[in-house]
Amino acid sequence: MFRVTLVTRGVAWTGQQATMAFGEQLRHWRERRKVSLSVLAQATHYSKGYLSRVERRQRSPERLLAELADDVLGADGRLIQSWVSEFGPQPMLGASAGGEATKRRTFLKSASTALVAGGLAELDRNTDAVARLRDALVPNAPAESAGMALPQFSRAMTRARRDFTAARYAGLADDLAELIPIARTATEPAGQTLAAQVYHLAARTLIKLSAPPYAWVAAHQGEQAATASADLRAIAEARRDMVSLFHRAADYGKARDLTARAADMLQTQLAGAAPQAWGAYGALMSTGAIAAARMEDRHSALAMLEEATNAAAKAPALVLSAGHVVTYRIGVSIVLGDAGMAIEHARSISPDDIPTVERRASYYTGVAEAYTLWGKTDRAVRALLVAEKIAPAEVRRSGPRRVIEDLLHRDLHSNLSGLRALARRASVAL
Repeated sequence: MFRVTLVTRGVAWTGQQATMAFGEQLRHWRERRKVSLSVLAQATHYSKGYLSRVERRQRSPERLLAELADDVLGADGRLIQSWVSEFGPQPMLGASAGGEATKRRTFLKSASTALVAGGLAELDRNTDAVARLRDALVPNAPAESAGMALPQFSRAMTRARRDFTAARYAGLADDLAELIPIARTATEPAGQTLAAQVYHLAARTLIKLSAPPYAWVAAHQGEQAATASADLRAIAEARRDMVSLFHRAADYGKARDLTARAADMLQTQLAGAAPQAWGAYGALMSTGAIAAARMEDRHSALAMLEEATNAAAKAPALVLSAGHVVTYRIGVSIVLGDAGMAIEHARSISPDDIPTVERRASYYTGVAEAYTLWGKTDRAVRALLVAEKIAPAEVRRSGPRRVIEDLLHRDLHSNLSGLRALARRASVAL
């Protein structure tokens, strides 16, 4: 019989295995890795009975199980591929989460200690990265004249954007610190456009690294460069940075009104604009929608989201996709107190519809917040663990950390499997 053999992480993958149903694949990988059902239940936060029924094909599994089990069993994407082959590119969240999540203790203490140490090391690295970026934005002494050919500058910015979408914030901060002196010397329009992008990424990165005071400096410099360049994308990105920072300062009215004024100004010029400009405009509208929701201005929030959806249809997927906008719809629903609607939005797409790591992780942290608001704490923990798997830096941001704190308060004895270890890794006080 003809057999195709693939190798992943040193394990043979045969054509016969590739035709197995997901439940059979799950059993195959569990037995190959010598992992018991009890251990897999503890690691994935699904009950042993639920997993057993999945393996016997008596229960249709969630894709969330495929994501977690693939990571735990080291299947290198094969379990996810098997799930998609059997069930199609369906949304992450089924109509019913199904199954009772088991409440168990956290992983082995030694493993948790190692993970905590890694988390603390990353926090130290983030602190150093913020300091270098701060010193580049506001140098202690006049910096030496720096220069870079425009094509090289453009390639450097492409790499920087790729790192941002992959949620590699600390390393990106180091690279941006080297690009800021170059941006400062830009004079021609094309150079000023790239300079505006440098400051924009610096502002977004500093926000991600929880350093808003320095993000204000980057946003102000970005606004100046964007205005000088007259580039629509740069202008929309600079305005979005301002909206984000006013939002984080709890000045929601200012953030909403700034978004509305920017929309009035940009809409008249977007007709023949480049796709990237549409993407930046849609991202601006999405961010403004959250601020409007904070003001309990449902009408403006939904109108801005519609603008974002329309813009996404004209934008490159990596800049703004329909999946991106759904993550903001989830956020708006949460702010408006409608956890059920937030989950409905989450069910409307597959995570594969979100092409960037940064936004895909935000999808899961949003789902976790919605489930926490809804009182479905086990599901919230699962979503946070998937977000951490995708982009650990996103789970260490202030929003997800507040969700973890809320979950700890809801379970005073911290019986939720994996929650205390997750809290330690995110530097949340226990």
